[in-house]
Amino acid sequence: MNPYAFISLLSSIIVLLLGNFIYYKNPNNRLNKLISIICLLVAYLAFVEYGMRQSETISGAYFWLKASSLWPLLMPILLIIVLEVTKRTNILKNKIFIILLFTPSLIIFLTSLFTNQLNNGLVLEYWGWNEVLSTNLLLLSLTSIWIISLGVATIVIGYTYYRKTIGMEKVQILYILTGLTVVLILSMITELILPILSVNFPELTYTSASLGLIFISYGVANYRLPSLTPTIATNEIVANISNFMVITDCFKHINYVNPVGLKLLGYSENEIIGSDLDVIIPFHERIESKEPYKVDIKDFETQLKLKNGSSVPILLSKSFISKKSNVMGILYVGTDISERKAVENKKRAVNRQTICRQKILLELYKEDFSNLETTLKHLTVTVSKTLNIDRVSLWFFNEDQSILNCSDLYKLGDNVHERGFSWDTKDYPIYIHTLETCPNITAEDASKHPDIREFREGYIKQNGIISMLNVPIWLQKEMVGVLCLEQTEHSKTWTFEEQDFVASVSYILSLTLEASKRDEAQKQIVKSLEEKDVLLREIHHRVKNNMQIISSLLSLQSSSIENPEMKDIFSQSQNRVKSMSMIHEQLYQTDDLAKIDFKSYVNGLIKSLFQIYSANQKQIEWEVNVDDVKLDIETAIPCGLIINELVSNSLKYAFINREYGKICFNMIRDNKMINFKVSDNGIGIQDSSQIENTSTLGLNLVKTLVNQLEGELTVDQNDGISYDVIFKEMDYKTRN
Repeated sequence: MNPYAFISLLSSIIVLLLGNFIYYKNPNNRLNKLISIICLLVAYLAFVEYGMRQSETISGAYFWLKASSLWPLLMPILLIIVLEVTKRTNILKNKIFIILLFTPSLIIFLTSLFTNQLNNGLVLEYWGWNEVLSTNLLLLSLTSIWIISLGVATIVIGYTYYRKTIGMEKVQILYILTGLTVVLILSMITELILPILSVNFPELTYTSASLGLIFISYGVANYRLPSLTPTIATNEIVANISNFMVITDCFKHINYVNPVGLKLLGYSENEIIGSDLDVIIPFHERIESKEPYKVDIKDFETQLKLKNGSSVPILLSKSFISKKSNVMGILYVGTDISERKAVENKKRAVNRQTICRQKILLELYKEDFSNLETTLKHLTVTVSKTLNIDRVSLWFFNEDQSILNCSDLYKLGDNVHERGFSWDTKDYPIYIHTLETCPNITAEDASKHPDIREFREGYIKQNGIISMLNVPIWLQKEMVGVLCLEQTEHSKTWTFEEQDFVASVSYILSLTLEASKRDEAQKQIVKSLEEKDVLLREIHHRVKNNMQIISSLLSLQSSSIENPEMKDIFSQSQNRVKSMSMIHEQLYQTDDLAKIDFKSYVNGLIKSLFQIYSANQKQIEWEVNVDDVKLDIETAIPCGLIINELVSNSLKYAFINREYGKICFNMIRDNKMINFKVSDNGIGIQDSSQIENTSTLGLNLVKTLVNQLEGELTVDQNDGISYDVIFKEMDYKTRN
């Protein structure tokens, strides 16, 4: 037998079998029917090709040539299949479209059958008889254009749908597109391109069509495409349902367990089928009723027994499978609720812990904290035992916050208290800053936490600390210490409830310290003659009030003055009075009636001046840098007046025709020598002689006040202007 004829015969047989397979996959499906039809047509044409290649005479080959005239119907049917797959069935319902689609193909079919316009005879090649292309180029071109247009349209429609769709439909159209592309490409090469190039090669149209249909059939067999039946859908749903499902007969013998159920139980299908329901649901009789074949049960909580002997909590439902009122079996559907149970148990445990901790906090609130040392030890023990923490310690700053001292360290395992450790705070700036700006520092892995890396080598590794929780202790808006919890046996994740509990303990500790400090303050007041202090405060208060009255009178008077210069004079006088008033106000508010905190005073004074002048609606910044300087009233008042004059001048004149600027005040003390500087980066004074020969009250007042302090005034006009005042704090005689 001619081997090429054998290929055609084999292709015919394969496609015939494929068509039969696809049709019986789902005989009622329209798409299956269309694919079966094209399989029959391709099988017929492949068999005709076999006959022509196997013919021994030209007359026999000519018979088979005419028998192959049905080939133009292939492409319209393929286009219809693609339209069906891509769900463009509304087009297929249009009769005019169907007529227009098949009419050219029918014309080509009839022309090929009854005339020789499409071929120019037969020629015997090495693969058998082969037709010679027609010399009628117009008819041949029109035929080729029509067939190629249908093929391209089919592929374009399929590809467009492929890009838009998802899931199994995308897989389906991919197989169909692959099959169509194989047919179109091989057909064009062997029947059009190679003959035009005068290359003798056997035609592969029907062989390629067989290959393309194999792709489609493979998709049908492996992806159940396109034959999606209700039975298949039901099987897929049952197999992939997230709940486990068990079907028994009326005697409670297991007939079916879905894959989810088998995986959960740990049994194979052969091990469980036929077993009694008691094997996996030992307490199922609890959901039986007096009428066992009439009442369905919904969401009953029970236990599912696994192959390994353990049990999991489930929510079980029971319903009956009936046909014509006759019970055929029982369906049990269950949900594994072990995770939900675990969450509920965890919530209950957290609630119990919260209630216990609240009771402990309430007891701490009620305790007597008169003995501070005993109180601190009690707190560390309470926190350690309540949260089961290996080490709990309390650390407090010294007066200048340069050292952080350990007041008590309790070790749970040894049940001992230790103390005496100290940290130099300058070595741990990141740690201190974090505690000052954050509610706490929580570290599950203390060796890697960035905020405590500064004492990783010297403290964490040395003490074998794995996890840490540090909470700041505050007293009157100042951080005075740290409550530190440390785990050394195992790592720990700090829960929100634990952090909240420790924060509450820190707050109780703050109240304790505040109470202790208040007791000390009360004792100090008794020792320092309370009556005298109260009297002095009253005097300062009244002086301040009187000055405020003077300031108010000046303001009231200036409101009736229209002359801007006179109005400015009154305003300056009012500011001077106010600067002195603020000193008396701060004195009666401070603990020390003899000294005034000059840093706080200067901040308040400059802020007041900025509010008065509003910096001429410009963006003027101010900066105050003052050492811990405290001055008596005789020194503070002239200093305050000097600052008032200089800052007022800067605000009024330094930034003319400028939108931005900065005023700085710096003050340092070196033993009894005090040096302060008022500077701005404004326009300065062009003529330095104006400073020496000035006639304005403000600068004259500054010079007078500097002389009163027995100090020196230096003026620097580089980059704006700077007034530098240096003087020695004088010892004033004590007044009786």
